[in-house]
Amino acid sequence: MDGPSKTCTWIGPEQASETCCKPTVFGKSYCEDHVWRVYQKGTSVGNKRQLQAMEKELADIKRITEIREMENE
Repeated sequence: MDGPSKTCTWIGPEQASETCCKPTVFGKSYCEDHVWRVYQKGTSVGNKRQLQAMEKELADIKRITEIREMENE
């Protein structure tokens, strides 16, 4: 299989035989309802790195916005 599934692969805590089958969040194998259960903040090293990268990017955007505002004053 190439890349994540197009439908949610959530099985649930009881490992039921049926999966969720809702459309997935881009780049993940789970729907919007289940992606947060699987990728909870701090549950994996990769997730922590991704979160840190996103926080850095947001801080950079905020800094750029503040600089532009100061230049326009």
